[in-house]
Amino acid sequence: MRRFLCVLALGAIGAALVSCSSKSRAMSMTSALDEADRYIAQGYPKDALRILSSCEKKILSPMDAIGVYKRYLSLDEKKSAEKILKASLKKNPKNLELNAVYVSFLKNGKRFDEAFKRSELLKGTKYGSLYSEFFFRDLIKEEASRPVSFYLSEEMAARYVDAYNSNKDNAWLRNAALCSMSAGNYGDAAEVFPQEMDNSSDAYFWALVMYDNKKFGEAAECLLESQRLSKKTPSLLSDEKISARKTSPIEAASLLSDSYAMMGEEKEAEKVRGQLIAELTLGGEKADVSPEELSSSLLGTMYLNSALYALQRNDERAAYNSLLFLVQKWPDFVPALIAYGNFAYNSSKAVMDDPLTKSLRDAGVVSTDMKRFDERPRASVSDALLRMKESVARTRNDTLYVAVLELEDKLDDSSDERTRLGRMYRVLERNAIGADLFPPEITQYAVHTLLSLDHYDEAKSLFKKYLIARYKLGTERPFEEDLVLALPNMILWEVEYAGYFAAREKNTDLTKRLYEYAVYESGFSPAYGGEEISPAAATESAVNLAMIYSSTGNKDKALELYGRAQSRATDNYTRSEIMYRLACVYDAKKDAAAAIKSLEYSLYLDPSNGNARLLLSKFKK
Repeated sequence: MRRFLCVLALGAIGAALVSCSSKSRAMSMTSALDEADRYIAQGYPKDALRILSSCEKKILSPMDAIGVYKRYLSLDEKKSAEKILKASLKKNPKNLELNAVYVSFLKNGKRFDEAFKRSELLKGTKYGSLYSEFFFRDLIKEEASRPVSFYLSEEMAARYVDAYNSNKDNAWLRNAALCSMSAGNYGDAAEVFPQEMDNSSDAYFWALVMYDNKKFGEAAECLLESQRLSKKTPSLLSDEKISARKTSPIEAASLLSDSYAMMGEEKEAEKVRGQLIAELTLGGEKADVSPEELSSSLLGTMYLNSALYALQRNDERAAYNSLLFLVQKWPDFVPALIAYGNFAYNSSKAVMDDPLTKSLRDAGVVSTDMKRFDERPRASVSDALLRMKESVARTRNDTLYVAVLELEDKLDDSSDERTRLGRMYRVLERNAIGADLFPPEITQYAVHTLLSLDHYDEAKSLFKKYLIARYKLGTERPFEEDLVLALPNMILWEVEYAGYFAAREKNTDLTKRLYEYAVYESGFSPAYGGEEISPAAATESAVNLAMIYSSTGNKDKALELYGRAQSRATDNYTRSEIMYRLACVYDAKKDAAAAIKSLEYSLYLDPSNGNARLLLSKFKK
């Protein structure tokens, strides 16, 4: 035992001696390099070289080698400097620091081919910018042109990021983001978000990336930064001066208002629109925009959104003024023409003829509400129809053509079923583009008309034949299987109608798949999916899907989807109905308190909701 302890002690002493030896060598190396630095600074190169020569025998680590290399290089002893690096790399071939230093040495010596070959070890590391520099240098030398897909590949995205790490120019990060976005990887694009914005155009670009990632708050912040940077006077070397395309104030304001709207901040969205509109004049003297931008549909959309916001707030005067301005300035702007037509129809049909009002009028009394009603602006339906028909004649726009047909149907509400059917079939006949094939807008109008007249079988037959003709369904596989495979190519209304017919036929699996696609997968970009409702989907589709979840036993998923649908519904009638259905799910889950709360809110939104009132009465017995 004693002998074992002695051996152990000797071992410990030996280890301590080795440790001390290493420390003393390191201290000796540091002292030697410091002494070499003093000789170099005092102008005694020979003495410095003598010290460095002795240091070569004391090199233990790559950092020691780099220290000696740097001193040799400062004395212009390039051969000795390279010899030190090579010797150390032989022992540590994959050391990043050594390789990075050697690549820089080769680059400075214009030995580009050798540098490029060695720099491949640095690809994807913190020194990757060295590889990217040679990669792009070699790419420029190529005579053969490469396809666009090459420049948008994942490999190129990594090179762009490396290049950014070298010179901190955000243009490289924008290139990397475009690579990810072109592949549908919007999350990856957002991950290369820069720490600072170069200019207003740069900030606007990142706002677009954030918006497509549904990060609407971050998008708004980028847009506010874009506006701030656009007001700064650019320097002679500013990227703003040399950017290929300056961000338009109209584009920035439009995206900012949309970002606020997507966050539910309608008031802030309208504030942005109002500020821009207030700054604009027909000649654009008060804003840095071109005459072309002043005539763009983007600006028209902002005016239209303001008009619709005014309608939501029952400010009919402001809505009328905006809509009339829109159809005068943009005579072929379809959404504005349709909105103007609807406003004209609603204002012509609105009456205040209840018994109390009649008796007051007969007595010569005019209440505040009556006065407000009498002063409401009333657009001419004939004027709206004329503008819409003239635009259809100029543009041949099927959407507007259908809007004209629907408005005429509403005006001719006295016509019988046979007359309406005859008119609809004549429209189909005039617009046929093949066997059982019509423009999508015309088909939608026809199917809707048939359903509204309770001609279900005719509507189903017309719609199915249209899908078969348009998408060549049922040729090699069963119709339903082909229908699911064709979903990415279909228009959203087609998917939603297909879901409706599948539900009527009690095909639960197909109905669920169709509505899931409509609700979760029909967004404007691949970023939409998962659990978020696509902004393109109708709220009714989300409600229908929630009903399917509830009926198939997935109560929790139904509750979640009902909640999301309720938050995006725009009218109290729909919101009340959703709250009633929420209560039904809570009732099935035996959660009486939550059910009662939902029913009470449903009746608050719409006191005439009889189903909600009946169910609530059962709870309170």
